[in-house]
Amino acid sequence: MCKAVLFDFNGTLLPDSPQNEAAWLEFAKTKADKLLTPEEFQENVHGKNNRLVLEYLFERSLTKDEALRLGEQKEDIYREMVRKTPATQQLMPGAPEFLDHLKEQGIPVNIATAAGFGNVSFYFEFFGLDRWFDFETIVYDNGNMNSKPAPDYYLQAAAKINVDPKEAVIFEDSHSGLLAAENAGAKKIIAIETGDNRKALAALKIADVIVPDYFAKEVKALF
Repeated sequence: MCKAVLFDFNGTLLPDSPQNEAAWLEFAKTKADKLLTPEEFQENVHGKNNRLVLEYLFERSLTKDEALRLGEQKEDIYREMVRKTPATQQLMPGAPEFLDHLKEQGIPVNIATAAGFGNVSFYFEFFGLDRWFDFETIVYDNGNMNSKPAPDYYLQAAAKINVDPKEAVIFEDSHSGLLAAENAGAKKIIAIETGDNRKALAALKIADVIVPDYFAKEVKALF
């Protein structure tokens, strides 16, 4: 029996992958004069924290302050896209119902996201996440975190709600995120499809189950 559930956020609880990608592509073009290919995006952007992405774009090391400042410029673009896109004005299908169920069952939950403080604050306000999550326990990119696929995000997220990651279910959507879940020793790893990437997720052979959303019978069967 799994004793807790840990979630990535972007692409996992919020179907915002197109907006996040579009924001990075616009930022890369206007600020770093780079046109990212789909292959570059998958390898160097998706699931990585902002500092790693920015250092890839600018081809140099950045100070913590530089990374935070440039990252907020990108996130300003992204947040405006979220506000204007109907598909990103609500969580992933079935997510609110699943979170309600976990709350009713008294099962601890937490978020481990590569998003920064500004975005996490935005999510809490825009989606009312305090209905299910404690802002003080959320693990986010504070400029000092080792990026996924290192297990640090999930190890900290589990520790902050006093659970062993080996007894937790982790929901993820990216290659680096799934590796982070695996490296953290999660009891069960659930991959959320984004776009038409089911075959790509299956090819990784990391997730125990791949589902399109939280209405899937495999999710309902967890608890």
